[in-house]
Amino acid sequence: MKVLPGKISNHSRMTFLPLINRVTALICDHNLAAPQDKVIVAVSGGADSLALLHILRAVDLQLQLLAVYIDHGLRPLEIPYEQAIIEKCCRGLGVTFLTRAVNVHQLAAQEKRSPEEAARILRYTALEQISLEQGAKVIAVGHTADDQVEEFFLRLIRGSSRKGLSGMQLRRDQIIRPLLQENKASLIAYLKALAIPWCQDSSNQHRRFLRNRIRQDLLPVLEQDFNPSIRGTVLQTMDMLGEEELFLEEQASTAFLRCVISGELLIKSSRSAQMKIDTAEFYRYHSAIRRRLLEKCCWHMAIRPTYRQICILLEFLTKGNNGGEIHLEDGVRAEKRHPYLIFWRPLEEGRIRGSRSSGKGIYLPIPSPGCYFVPEAGRELVIEETTLSSYHKKAEKKLFLAREKVSFPLLLRASLPGELFKPCNGVGRKKISRFFNELKIPAKDRPSWPVLVSGSEIIALPGLQIDHSYRITEETITILTVSWQ
Repeated sequence: MKVLPGKISNHSRMTFLPLINRVTALICDHNLAAPQDKVIVAVSGGADSLALLHILRAVDLQLQLLAVYIDHGLRPLEIPYEQAIIEKCCRGLGVTFLTRAVNVHQLAAQEKRSPEEAARILRYTALEQISLEQGAKVIAVGHTADDQVEEFFLRLIRGSSRKGLSGMQLRRDQIIRPLLQENKASLIAYLKALAIPWCQDSSNQHRRFLRNRIRQDLLPVLEQDFNPSIRGTVLQTMDMLGEEELFLEEQASTAFLRCVISGELLIKSSRSAQMKIDTAEFYRYHSAIRRRLLEKCCWHMAIRPTYRQICILLEFLTKGNNGGEIHLEDGVRAEKRHPYLIFWRPLEEGRIRGSRSSGKGIYLPIPSPGCYFVPEAGRELVIEETTLSSYHKKAEKKLFLAREKVSFPLLLRASLPGELFKPCNGVGRKKISRFFNELKIPAKDRPSWPVLVSGSEIIALPGLQIDHSYRITEETITILTVSWQ
């Protein structure tokens, strides 16, 4: 059967019109692509990806297709044949064809990843780069309903959350999966009818891969001995899990906004990022939402949470001592600092293990009242100006200063060896180090505990005590509140 450039024969179109219409409807209903969009099509030479390329050429959306083959260098004997098959197919369809090579072995060795994981990372990175270079809207990949079922068992066996078990999405960022609701059998029938050859990846037969054992052993046994319709049953289950996941994610996102302190003070996507959970608000939610809140904090800190880590964090919140901390990956610490659980990176760039550095680098000008994040201490200084009528001497975690005695700008800096101040209502001046001893401040916290200075005078130790000279008196009209969170 001859395939004309840019289209398929009318007979084949009519035979497979239901398939083409389903894919077209899926693309339109889920906004996977718009008419005349430029689309990168990831083509490996296998049946699924070649069917994807042909079907996208057949859908009535005038998509501008660019076929891309990523050479992983893992099967050098098969690569030339795969490229030749794809190139011939692209010529017949009038589609531009590009190839790009990636070094899987190098990444696997550098980051201690499996070749399969390294290949996946490099493949998507390369596709995204080509998409950027070509100005493409989306990247289409050939995952099918069969892949979805295999993915379910793969994740179930390895351990996964509800989100993982709900499977791959039709769209994730720039990646679209137009064939995710089609089975392989229908795609192979489509290719055979058009006399389109495809390649068989030899790695798909290797039993050392868990996915292949699921496909070759587990699913046939389940179909023969337990449920002939196991694939459909699994897809229905995944669909329900996906709907419930959307609902729970909405609930968790709302809870996140209420009990996780973030915003301008948190420099996301950097080592200065910090997440603070208000634990009182945290415990208002069901345990399912609590787990998700902890997972979200981990993701925001650019670390991948595991089930065991979340369990440890939950137990730490319940039984851990105030001031205690848990070491997570990539230098992240989860510190219990009542009333918060704080995620932050206390170590300098390049370090992920060991104790935090001292606060000797703290030197932060305070030009006016406001909120100031102090990355060296992993805390936030909040200074507010208010009237005497709102003064509550027992307000938790706040210090109160007579506004008229304080001259801005202030300076937050590290304390100096032997430095003295006069604690409010105390007898005489006292070394700051001795004051720390009397309050039983943990030794690990003392080096990073700064002083607040006006001119050359210490006016407060944030979170602990003010200097007696700046106390509120009968003449005070306006006050400053100082919080060290």
